Amino acid sequence: MTTIRTATDPSRLRTALCAGTIVATLPYLALKIAWVAGSGIGVHGDGMHSGAMIGANLATVGMDAVAAVLALALARPWGRRIPGWLLVLPMFVATGLLAPIAFVAPVAAVVGAFTGGITSSDQGQDFIEGWVFAMVYGGFGLQAIGLVGGFVLHARERWAPVFALRLRDLPVGPADGVRRLVVVGVAALGLVPVAIQLCWAFGSHVLRPDDNRPDAQSLVVNGGYALLTVVGLVGIQALTWRRRDGRPARGALVAAWVGTGTSFGWGLFWLLASTVTTPLSRGEDMRGVAVVGGLLAVVGAVHATVLALLVVEAAGASDDRARRSGMIQA
Repeated sequence: MTTIRTATDPSRLRTALCAGTIVATLPYLALKIAWVAGSGIGVHGDGMHSGAMIGANLATVGMDAVAAVLALALARPWGRRIPGWLLVLPMFVATGLLAPIAFVAPVAAVVGAFTGGITSSDQGQDFIEGWVFAMVYGGFGLQAIGLVGGFVLHARERWAPVFALRLRDLPVGPADGVRRLVVVGVAALGLVPVAIQLCWAFGSHVLRPDDNRPDAQSLVVNGGYALLTVVGLVGIQALTWRRRDGRPARGALVAAWVGTGTSFGWGLFWLLASTVTTPLSRGEDMRGVAVVGGLLAVVGAVHATVLALLVVEAAGASDDRARRSGMIQA
């Protein structure tokens, strides 16, 4: 007997991707819970016992648990009953945090294998054993594939008109001029942290005198983050400065989503990390990290707001056109 899948039943591919995501979170969650419980597995010394590290580990346990819950929601029919913003907001942040890991970390790992480590500092390498980084970032890479893939399949089914948008379909109105002015001004601000990161990529220690990563690895990591930020800036510009462009908006939407999410997610993370002293950063001058993180967080937040308004308005206009077309045909 043939089983008929209804429109609300997730596909086998989406279910497999989301199940894989949940499985990929388990090693990380187990390791973090072990550290919180006092285990010293994979670390040297008792640095994990400090209040700052316990708090950081609890926070990251919560973040990865959210990823597992999101994957479960995307894999089950009841996920469609969750308000859209409650899925989109954490997915936006998750995409931003996972994108550099999926695109930059593999290259950095290869480079690090030839230059003496894949961590952000020699002190971090001395504190945490190498296999921990391999396990953690490998798991994050799998989560990036599974979680983002599952969300895309969910979104294509739930918000199909968004995937059919063309640049000319995006809303134009009295506020459009102000929106463009805001986007351009914030993009100009975003070029400041990009410039700083590119300086770090090419060996400068401006605002970060204690960075001791190998030059090749610094080029890959800092250059990769800067590139993703620029991708977001270009994507949001394409969405706000379209004219009568009939091209599909998917490319610009993806660029804006990934790049802006990276700016906001990692910018906020770096800003918070710069205020806390841990064995991974002890003794380092974190002012440059704070400056770059703060600027990127602001740029990401503003551009994400613009992106959300554009998509919501465009989707609403698309629904109105569909209803009017239905009334005329009736």
